[in-house]
Amino acid sequence: MAVILRQAALELKSLLLLRWTLLLPFGAGIWMLLHTYSPNPLSSQDVNLYASSTHAMLLTLTTAIPLLLGVLLVRRDLLHPSGEWLFRLPLSAWGWMCAKWIGGFLYMSLYVAAINAAYAASGLRHGLPLGSMASEMGRFALLYVQSYGISLALGLFLGSLLPLRFSLPAAFCAWVFGSLFLQAYVVKVYQWVWLKAFYLQPLLDSDLAGHEVWSSVLAGPELRRLAPFMVFSALVLLTAASALLGRAKPPLRPRKPWLVSIAMLLAAGAAFIPYASLVSDRTEHMESLAAAAPALGQVKDQNAYRFKLDSMKLHVVRRAGGSVEADAELSVPTPRGRLAAADGRSRLQYKHPGEMTLLLYPSMSVRSVRINGNPVSWERAGDQLRIRESLLDPALSVQSVEVGYEGDWNEWLIGSSGSESFLAFSRGDGLYLPASIGWYPLPGGDSLLAKDADGSLMDRPGSSLAEPIAYELTMEGFRSSLFATIPPAGGSDIGGELQFQGSARDGVTVIGGRFSVVQDPEAALSIVTTPGNIREAEKFLDRFRQRREGLAETAGSLTPLRQVFFFPMDLIGSPAESAIKTRSWYAENDTFFIPETEHRNLDSYAEDAMSSLLLFGDTGRGAEPVRDKRGSVPQEKESMALEIRTAYAYLYNRERGSAPAYRLEAAGTPYWEAIRKLIDAAYERGHASLIRETLSRLRERGLALPEPARTPAGERSAASYAPRITLKEFMQEWNRLMPEDTLPTIIDHAGKEE
Repeated sequence: MAVILRQAALELKSLLLLRWTLLLPFGAGIWMLLHTYSPNPLSSQDVNLYASSTHAMLLTLTTAIPLLLGVLLVRRDLLHPSGEWLFRLPLSAWGWMCAKWIGGFLYMSLYVAAINAAYAASGLRHGLPLGSMASEMGRFALLYVQSYGISLALGLFLGSLLPLRFSLPAAFCAWVFGSLFLQAYVVKVYQWVWLKAFYLQPLLDSDLAGHEVWSSVLAGPELRRLAPFMVFSALVLLTAASALLGRAKPPLRPRKPWLVSIAMLLAAGAAFIPYASLVSDRTEHMESLAAAAPALGQVKDQNAYRFKLDSMKLHVVRRAGGSVEADAELSVPTPRGRLAAADGRSRLQYKHPGEMTLLLYPSMSVRSVRINGNPVSWERAGDQLRIRESLLDPALSVQSVEVGYEGDWNEWLIGSSGSESFLAFSRGDGLYLPASIGWYPLPGGDSLLAKDADGSLMDRPGSSLAEPIAYELTMEGFRSSLFATIPPAGGSDIGGELQFQGSARDGVTVIGGRFSVVQDPEAALSIVTTPGNIREAEKFLDRFRQRREGLAETAGSLTPLRQVFFFPMDLIGSPAESAIKTRSWYAENDTFFIPETEHRNLDSYAEDAMSSLLLFGDTGRGAEPVRDKRGSVPQEKESMALEIRTAYAYLYNRERGSAPAYRLEAAGTPYWEAIRKLIDAAYERGHASLIRETLSRLRERGLALPEPARTPAGERSAASYAPRITLKEFMQEWNRLMPEDTLPTIIDHAGKEE
């Protein structure tokens, strides 16, 4: 071993004496520094987010270096006049090859050190927590080590197999195929996920690598199963290279190196089985779900099948192996002994006549069902749990329905574009249970999942929408901090029992992980985010406190907003339809979700969306569809809801005058220009309080706009339909307090009077 190490030291020295090789690690570090040291002030300030994308580019490019070095390390000695002398050293072909691999690997470690040093410099400048920096450096260092190790072994093999004029082009083609072509085309187009085992590096187009908190728990099982295969694959290449070297340095036993190579090949095949089993299980599970899910053309309105529910008690326990066991108790009002429609107005449609249908995710196995304490028979079909309505007690106006169920949450999906994501998961210290997935029994509906024209599976956001339901949730045995879209109600956090309680219309979503919480005690608002976003979150809360105070002065009472979830969300929910991931922000109950990207951060657009949520109960995503439909109905029927919403923003800007300004949703429309003139004239007369009172009367009628569904199979949220307040109705309210005012002439975009 000492001889091998001495030879490895000589190999490393020979590389460093080339001098130009010392410049490349320095260049890699500079690249990382340029992309992370000073982010654009208008973009995300999360250094870890930029570092993740930079790691992907650097690892893609630098895997070419060990491939080429491996070829040169072998061919240099075979072509050099001193090669014959080198072969007479007391070193076997295997030892000689190992020495070259160790020398090349030590040299490639300089890249890891330079890149991590640059990242650390950026992290310290931006005040990243040391724990976060250490975790990210360790996570990516392992990926560099793995990629460089296998690439170097492949280069040594090609150098031993082919002459230099062929081995260098072959090494370049191997880099293109293993680092680019497989990821960017083959796996994406054909969805041959098992080919990921043959990547030279896994980061070029990985959907699971860019989340500081969840990436390790989601990609971890895959990487752990791949690691032994990568090690044995490298050993196959090195032993085969040693056997090929026997042509120049014949061993005492010519067949032994080949037998060792075959043994390593068999070991690599055995090491591939756990990963192949994981891919097979995931794919079969996804295909079974897709087979039972309706196509987009077959999905129906969820609301028609929803029945009324007063309250729900949930007790969820995490077992040692990661599976969950849950008990749900539903309080179901049954006037005249029958189920009632959720909205209390329309007539309930039965998904199956004579049956109460609950939606529960198909991965969950039902243990028992009780009605008013008595065990009853039930039927399970896909995501539906069916109970005969005749089993309800006709003498009771409220029935108690108890459902016990259990299972694993590991809902991996791959979309038609090859993008990967998780619909829900409970793994390690990570947890994501969205309300619409049916992780607890939902009171009726059409389905939880659907599939598009390509057969790709998708969730149906909004499946949990209902009239307000009182929830009591107990989470037990989870290994991380938990956050829900209803308020916490006490209990211990990590590992113990944690309670949540509140009334919710949008259901309950629960997330868990090593998230950081930034709080604004004055506004009772917190941001749940990744450690890399702490500083940006603190600055945002300082700014938004002023916005919230101004809105309270302008509008009076505001819709409750308790917390913001701000972190990358590309790896949760239905897979992205394209490589450009543009998930929309949305709200659930008193929680606002902002999917972070490099260009979507806690900026003025987030302020406006949260302002809209405080004022009207929606995030403003419905404004554009309303503008696009302008002019499609006669003027006397046109709704002024968008202009009234804009009046609040305009009044806020006029009274506060603080940057950034609240954007005007209806800016430029002829109706808004007329209303703006009314406001300006009244404001100049000192009637600001009357303006606020008029707007308040109109806001009481409801100004929430329906927001587009987040997937083609999802439901509109915030409102079922756009509010209709005509221009005549607006002027009636206005003239009630300011009768002397008349509506200014409305000029359309063509310059004509309306």
